[in-house]
Amino acid sequence: MSSDADYIRRMSDALRSGAKMLSEVCPVCNSPLFEVKGELRCIRCDKPVVKVREESEILSASTPLVLTQLENAISAKIDVLTHLLHQTADPEEIRQISDTISSLVKLFHESRRLSELLRKT
Repeated sequence: MSSDADYIRRMSDALRSGAKMLSEVCPVCNSPLFEVKGELRCIRCDKPVVKVREESEILSASTPLVLTQLENAISAKIDVLTHLLHQTADPEEIRQISDTISSLVKLFHESRRLSELLRKT
């Protein structure tokens, strides 16, 4: 199925499930935005869209995305380091890798804590 046909199918599915097509467009792909269960979404990008009225709102609107990207990067690094840890027998290298993994795990938990605090506000 072509991407246009898939997009049209997803738009139809969204409308059938009660979503509303809005006159506003996605800032990324210029497709119409939909309100789906109270959330603004771009069906083509398949992502939520956050409207900001003032420049000062940009930071608070983008912070959850930045934290998610950080958590994904940390998880990928932990995966790579875990693989390296399995391969080495050198005690110094084991210590360095373990320390790095420990720091990354702490950073990951701090990011999750911040994400939870943002959800509560």
